Amino acid sequence: LNCPAGYFCPYKTATPEIRCRGCGEGATKPERDVGIQILIILLLVVLIIVGAIASIIYKRTKHLVTKQVEGLSYRLIGENSAKAQKAKQKQLDKLRPKLAVIAKRLEDLDKESGFLYKINKEEGEDDKLEFDVRGIFDALDTNNDGDLQYAELNAVLGFDDEELEVFCTSMNKAADAKEIKHTKEDSVSRPVFVNNFLKALEGTVNLKVTPAEAAEIYDTILAENQVKEVQESMLYTSVLSNTLSDYEIMLLIKKFRQVNSVDEESPLYNKQESRRSGLQRRHTGIAREIFVLHYPTFLMQVYTEKDVVDTSEGVDICFKDLCLEVTVAKKQINVVNNVTGRLRAKTMTALMGGSGAGKTSLLNALCGRAYYGNIIGDTYINGTKKQIEEIKDVIGFVPQDDVVYAELTVRENLMFAGKLSLPRGTDMDEIEDLADSTLANLGLSRVAKSLVGDVKRRGVSGGEKKRVNIGLELMSRPKCLFLDEPTSGLDSSSALLVMSSLKNLVSSEGVTIVTVIHQPRKFIFDLFDALVLLGVGGNTVYSGPAKGAYDYFVGLDYVLPPGEALADWLIDISAGQIHPDPKVAATKDQEKDDDDDQLMAITPRMMTEAVGKKGVAMGKAKEAITDAAMRREWLYKEWQKYFDGLDNEQKSIYEVPAETEVPGAKDKQRFFSQLWTQLRRIVLVSYRNLTAKLVDTIILIVAAVIISLVSGLPEISRNDNPSIEFETLVSFDQTSAPGIVAQLFKYAATIQQTYPLQIGLITAVLVGLQASRILTSKQLEFFRETSSGYDSNAYLLAVNIMATLETSVQIVIVALIAAMLREPVASWGVFFAHFLAMAWTVVSWSLLFPMVMPAENVSTVLGAFFAFFGLLLSGAVPPIGFGKIYGGDIVEHLSAWLSVTRFFLEGMAASEHRCLPEQSGWTVSEESINFDRANTLMAYRRFSYARHDPNATLYDCGGWYWGILPTIFIGITVRYLGFLAMHGFNRGKQTKKPVFHEIRKDGKCGILVVVLLLGLVGLVALTTWLYTRDLEADYEYVGIEKWVRTALEQNLTELRETLNLTDWNISDIPNLLEMNADLDTAALTRVTLPTGEFPDEFMNQPDPTLVPIVDPNVDPNVDPDLLNGTLRALMSAAWNGTCECPCSEQN
Repeated sequence: LNCPAGYFCPYKTATPEIRCRGCGEGATKPERDVGIQILIILLLVVLIIVGAIASIIYKRTKHLVTKQVEGLSYRLIGENSAKAQKAKQKQLDKLRPKLAVIAKRLEDLDKESGFLYKINKEEGEDDKLEFDVRGIFDALDTNNDGDLQYAELNAVLGFDDEELEVFCTSMNKAADAKEIKHTKEDSVSRPVFVNNFLKALEGTVNLKVTPAEAAEIYDTILAENQVKEVQESMLYTSVLSNTLSDYEIMLLIKKFRQVNSVDEESPLYNKQESRRSGLQRRHTGIAREIFVLHYPTFLMQVYTEKDVVDTSEGVDICFKDLCLEVTVAKKQINVVNNVTGRLRAKTMTALMGGSGAGKTSLLNALCGRAYYGNIIGDTYINGTKKQIEEIKDVIGFVPQDDVVYAELTVRENLMFAGKLSLPRGTDMDEIEDLADSTLANLGLSRVAKSLVGDVKRRGVSGGEKKRVNIGLELMSRPKCLFLDEPTSGLDSSSALLVMSSLKNLVSSEGVTIVTVIHQPRKFIFDLFDALVLLGVGGNTVYSGPAKGAYDYFVGLDYVLPPGEALADWLIDISAGQIHPDPKVAATKDQEKDDDDDQLMAITPRMMTEAVGKKGVAMGKAKEAITDAAMRREWLYKEWQKYFDGLDNEQKSIYEVPAETEVPGAKDKQRFFSQLWTQLRRIVLVSYRNLTAKLVDTIILIVAAVIISLVSGLPEISRNDNPSIEFETLVSFDQTSAPGIVAQLFKYAATIQQTYPLQIGLITAVLVGLQASRILTSKQLEFFRETSSGYDSNAYLLAVNIMATLETSVQIVIVALIAAMLREPVASWGVFFAHFLAMAWTVVSWSLLFPMVMPAENVSTVLGAFFAFFGLLLSGAVPPIGFGKIYGGDIVEHLSAWLSVTRFFLEGMAASEHRCLPEQSGWTVSEESINFDRANTLMAYRRFSYARHDPNATLYDCGGWYWGILPTIFIGITVRYLGFLAMHGFNRGKQTKKPVFHEIRKDGKCGILVVVLLLGLVGLVALTTWLYTRDLEADYEYVGIEKWVRTALEQNLTELRETLNLTDWNISDIPNLLEMNADLDTAALTRVTLPTGEFPDEFMNQPDPTLVPIVDPNVDPNVDPDLLNGTLRALMSAAWNGTCECPCSEQN
């Protein structure tokens, strides 16, 4: 056949049926289309360009973030840079008139301070104003006591009552924020004055702003941001931030909003939707005329209005004899031991103690997160005896680690938290207001648009990240907030800022705050209202007002060394590392306990006699006390004695209060609402990781290109004869069959299995590792949100949807490129369908493994899982081939469930085979008799493909998709198993009790577990049925035995001509096989033997009982070879059981 251009004609093909874009006329082998190669190169170039652009955008964004960080650093370091000096000079220039008045008044009072003077610069430069604030303080501090009365200071300031109040308030707030000691509210100390005078003065001077000054401020903000209209968010980083706090700026913005709150068409009320986050954001612009008109009035109101104080009841938690019992080495141990105390509403309580004191355990017991033990004792919520779990909706817990979304901005983190945790029906405006308030209260408004960041990308500072961590919980509006060491890892300044923000929440929001804190500095310790001090083993050393702790331990003869922090001193005492002072103890009378006590009470005098300054045992009491354990035991007993001795009035702070309303459960967001929010957040996170996604995709494409190029085009046929005798071909046995088949069907036996295995295995490993990161990278965030009451099912479904969509996009690109380079014989749809089906299963396993093992181990285990089972159970690698897979034993099930390449490989290979034209796989001589299609390449008795689908042998280039449906259901089953694993594994990290504990506690939970497990069993059964059922054939199968009969019918004429040369008729032919009359045929039974050609050994050994057909010597015209061939065909038919006679090996 002269094969036309555009087609490839395999050896002995009768018609051109295989398209080949790159083949010219008379092509002897498939050729790759040059246009396809150029298209692939262009696609790779485009991807590289897109990756480069994304990298540039990332670097640009990183540069902008760096500039923001540098700007923040500039505000922090102040005078350490030339820019700071310039800003300070500008500040002094603005205050020049007021400073001149102060200088004049000092001169009138004969107070020469020299704090204000000019330095003439060289020609062409402006005068430089310098200021010495220490001079004014020293001039007015006549008694040199380091304190200056505000009234005395006002003699030179000249403020009215309103301005003086603002000035004093500003100075005192600055002193609190910077932890500078100030003794009185009506006076200011020298350090406070020196550090904050200019800022307080500027704020007071700007208190009464004229419209002209307001217009100047507005124009300055426009110039700084290079915009045509001032936006709300710009005020936080404008010149206003020099004198106003974030909270005050927020109040100012709210007043501007109220101006036109009724008219939503005004420029002050302009809602826009963020394209990237999908969150509706109120991005309000403030018109110039509105700002100039109202700013002076609003500023005065913000300065003079009192801080808003929460008037709600709050949450009061009282606990008595609280114990937390855990099992250690099959023994029950109390890690919290009979602790009694009270967390008064709207107060801030510190939990302190040395290592092993049970601080975190007590915190977990109080907030209902002690999943690992049994809580014993009574708990009262607002005077009502309840379990803490009953008010879990109004409790927030801030973990020690900063578990936030690094890819989101500060504001986006809070907004998503609000959408997921606030009650159903909360509108977007309310969420926005809460986010603004939270940002302002935590001092985060200036970095609201900054990415939180992590080790991979720069973001906010450590202290700001810690406050974002707190803000996530505040977005649920908790009435009680528990924090686990919120200052760990922070410097002293950042720690102070965090704790000051928490203290503000107590007064402004009415939140009851309980925090574990380790070694707080003095000013942080002074922020606490109450203290619970624990010793080793969770025993109480002190519980009560924080200010009373010092007096209590002084009463036990402890002395605070000069210069030592009070908190450190208390922790050392609780750990038994220090002892009462011997000199103090020696002046007091000591008492001895009764002889009935099993443990001798250690009195202060005995302590001083027993322990020297460095804790070395000495004196008479050496035998009674030798280590810190005895000192701690003494402290526990002393506290109990002190507590029992309190009078009714003193004990009232520990008693259960009168019953008030207990906060109820909130109406949580619906499932689909949370699902939509989770989806938007995951999409945004994925967008922020676009560069990494592009790199992953490029790696996949490169792998597909390399494998496809190395494998080449599919080898359909060979043009050389295999040198196999015809007799051997039609009479091969099980021993010779593999060698013969390997030569006859080289394409089917080697190349077509190799390529799907290679590309399937590599794709599965790469896609699986990428898909698993969507869960492993956010595992801590998932645990935190689940613990906070978010719907974990909505999160898991959102992750499944996003992972599937991302992977599908990658796989479609890979399948397209693979098909273009491979140029399959069958439809390209085969590539897309089987690649997508395999990716579906791969993603399913990738989302299961993170649910049952630590995130750091997932990559290793998952890669090994895909590589090992994908290779061993694929059906293409000995000793487990498709013959063994279809053998009906456990291998078939293991291959289906564990090997992601099993259905992929079979589907790709079978699709190619069934599209091959007749005899495209044969390379035998032209005169040979050919099998029909049912017995060629797809004959499952030889190659074992498609054993359950006989229709796979039909000629069809549309592909073979039998394995798609089982693959889909395997993926569904594995994902359902991941859903069960999410609720069954890692329950402790989700602060949940074990499943068996929940079943014992609630019978309905047991019923639910049974129903879920039955659902799993049903899915497994349905999936197993799908890949084990036998489909019905759409045609009548023609086996070898029927082929023999068909072949005889086709040659019937020749057979009759042969028989005419003899004395036999066709009806006499079966009698040729009759047995000897002496043989008892009645005793013979049919023997089950494999179908196929009649064994040669029986033909090579003549049977004496056979009657000769013809004697060549009688009629030399008879062809004995033809007659023997006919006999062979008839005996083969008998061998296969088509003769109506009993058969055995002997006949």
